[in-house]
Amino acid sequence: MANISIGARLDRLPITRLHKKATLLIGTGIFFDLFDIFLAGVLSTVLVEQFHIDEKWLPLLLASGFLGMFIGAIVLGGMADRFGRKKAFMYNLAIYSIFSLLAAFSPNVGLLIFFRFVAGLGLGAEPPLCDAYLSELLPASQRGRYVAWAYTLAFLAMPVEGILAKILVPVQLFGLEGWRLLFIIGSAGSLMADASSRIAALAGSGGPP
Repeated sequence: MANISIGARLDRLPITRLHKKATLLIGTGIFFDLFDIFLAGVLSTVLVEQFHIDEKWLPLLLASGFLGMFIGAIVLGGMADRFGRKKAFMYNLAIYSIFSLLAAFSPNVGLLIFFRFVAGLGLGAEPPLCDAYLSELLPASQRGRYVAWAYTLAFLAMPVEGILAKILVPVQLFGLEGWRLLFIIGSAGSLMADASSRIAALAGSGGPP
């Protein structure tokens, strides 16, 4: 009865800055999730040339992130039930950010595949966790609308990534190839989202645990 009462109370709440902030934060997190998911495909031709990848390595490179996501969704998805939604969101973003950054500096295809796989572990747990968090936080009458806004922001990752690839891949900046910069951008964006989550948590922004 207590759970029903709490749920009913949450459904009666008006939309506040907390709901909008959470929607923006979740949308940003999924943005960089999708940014990384499609990154290997966007850069496949460049990576083949960079590492002289033959036919047996390319499918493994493309699949490594998805394999990590599959395992991460199963294994790390349960973190939310044990540690809370916000902490799990931050941990998963941190895993992705760190290993995506390491992927940017991969000296060979073997390490690139490994780093992509581990980054995928953090990525795989994000979408179901984000959906659960928003569903618990948002009033039922506004839930579909704000979840749609979060995913509208998230799906902007594909055109943004395509534009950045067109601009950066042909050039070198700070002594780094353009494809490495794309990995760094994805990692830096996730670190920013992770830092925002931690600041919000420390500030007592509220929301379900």
